[in-house]
Amino acid sequence: MRYKIGELAKLLNISTNTVRRYEDKGYIQSVRDENSGYRYYNDDGIFGINNAKLLRKYGFTHEELHEMQKYDINQTLEAYEKRIRKMEEEIEYLTYVNHRMKGDYILIQKAAAEVHDVYEKDCVDQMYVLYKEGERLLQEPERLCKVQEFLYKSPEVQHIYIVPKEDLEKGRFTLCCGWAVKSIQMEKYHMTENEYTRHYPKRHSVMGISKIPVTLEELSGYPEEELKNMLIGKHLQYMQQHKMQMAGDIFGIVITRAVEDGREVLYLLMSIPVV
Repeated sequence: MRYKIGELAKLLNISTNTVRRYEDKGYIQSVRDENSGYRYYNDDGIFGINNAKLLRKYGFTHEELHEMQKYDINQTLEAYEKRIRKMEEEIEYLTYVNHRMKGDYILIQKAAAEVHDVYEKDCVDQMYVLYKEGERLLQEPERLCKVQEFLYKSPEVQHIYIVPKEDLEKGRFTLCCGWAVKSIQMEKYHMTENEYTRHYPKRHSVMGISKIPVTLEELSGYPEEELKNMLIGKHLQYMQQHKMQMAGDIFGIVITRAVEDGREVLYLLMSIPVV
């Protein structure tokens, strides 16, 4: 059967421009009637357009589709196998991203609840790498490579702050910035340890969300005592009331930032290991 371009477009619910574009790419062919001057398509055109649309849904590029017009059955099979492997990798990655997003959503829900009481819970076993200690930028080449590995290999990486217990005991409140992933994710994302990676073990902790009316940049300009009170003041008060002692470095995860009453605020989940 012969179809005019308008008939083919109407049948497949596409524009005539799409039909012409698919013909230009070689997915279908038309025959021009010498008497009427009209271009006609046959049932092969219906198959060609729908097959091309299906292959595009599979993720094949137009360049790949152009090459596949010349493939034999074995070459087609090989192209499918390659695309299936690629699609499985994409599905796996999106599954990890979805897992991270759901975790963020739960934390943002807690932050939005405006009930930021502290509580006791075991922290998550983490691996991290720092890129800044106070105002000192850490730029050793191998450290920077590790920072980039954390950033780009793991979709579940968290922006973190570490406050060394040793500094706090000496009256200093030094914010160290870095990136962290759960320890179990290191192998999953093919990440390795080196001299700049640090382990933050699972242990009993006092946790709570802190709402800070500053930007990340402004954090460094605050007096240390005021900053300490904003970030962990209620944590320390809880520990004093329950006769607890600090048992390790303070760990903070940046949850999100938002604009409230015309200014930026930060939400962080702060955790202090205790005994």
